Amino acid sequence: MINVLLIDDEKDVRESIAQVLSRAGYHVQVANTVEAGLAMLDKGDYELLISDIIMPGANGVQAIEEVRERNRTIKIMAISGGGNFGPKDYQPQAIATTAYLQAATEAGADAILTKPFTRAELVERVSSLLQAE
Repeated sequence: MINVLLIDDEKDVRESIAQVLSRAGYHVQVANTVEAGLAMLDKGDYELLISDIIMPGANGVQAIEEVRERNRTIKIMAISGGGNFGPKDYQPQAIATTAYLQAATEAGADAILTKPFTRAELVERVSSLLQAE
């Protein structure tokens, strides 16, 4: 079974993504902070890290940079809604979302996904990322 680590500060997002990926056959563990996630990475064997970008404290770009500095071969997917708050404020193509995800790519993310995304989009992106070599 493929081990996935998900770092996201929003409980509902963590639970939803973990449930979708678990149903798709992945073993998912979650962390609510970058620090907790990095500690879990040090102790576990994961094939995929999924990290939100905008979080209190250390952010997802910092997590990606730290993982890449450790020369990990783990695949990394960054997810972000760009820090917009509330459904009326959410703009998936806003410059903030694009800039955050571009920073994640430059830090070493192998794939990006803009929130909100569908279950099918999530599973497809994870599957294709893990199959790519």
